[in-house]
Amino acid sequence: MVGLSLGAFSAQAQSLGTVNFQLDSDQLEVDELEKIAEIAEKMNEYQTLKPTVVIGFTDATGASAYNQDLGYRRAQQVQNTLLAAGVPKSRIGSISSRGENELLISVATAQRANRRVTVELGDILAACPSYRKVALDASSVGEALQNDLTFNLNEAITNYQVLTSSGTNAAAYQMAGAARSDCEQAVGFKSDSIRKVEYAKKCFCSHARMQTALGN
Repeated sequence: MVGLSLGAFSAQAQSLGTVNFQLDSDQLEVDELEKIAEIAEKMNEYQTLKPTVVIGFTDATGASAYNQDLGYRRAQQVQNTLLAAGVPKSRIGSISSRGENELLISVATAQRANRRVTVELGDILAACPSYRKVALDASSVGEALQNDLTFNLNEAITNYQVLTSSGTNAAAYQMAGAARSDCEQAVGFKSDSIRKVEYAKKCFCSHARMQTALGN
């Protein structure tokens, strides 16, 4: 775990690199393996709470369902290569596929630029730039709010326990700990406490960041 302040980070995702693939292939070429080695070096040097997001894409040739699977296999291949290059498993937050849905070049024919996997630092702060922006006030306090806070607390406790046992996804672990603490305090304040709303805002904010770090 790295003890860094969330306030030091930008709310925007940051690209660590992109690798490309041959037509209808999830195998990496030599030049692309060199790119992954460079990405791995960045990941090992750049200490951050943001999760690393690995996303696979395809061009527009082939069936949509097949392309969705192909994009995921490409993302898996990059993830496995990053791990083999020495990146700790805890540094990789999630892998996913967008298939043919986000073409860099909008053509229906084969296009290498579209056949890619991107590796990025995810977007924790965008989920909640500041707890002060959460739309709650004294009129929000009541049974429904308490139920929501309790639900968030239970989710945070469960995720924290799971991530403690697995030792994976350091960003989500950190955020689950923050959500557990904030939501526990929010639940504990009586309805007439002036701090009930403040910690309710913190609870919702840290819970949103936890979900982002989990890739939800």
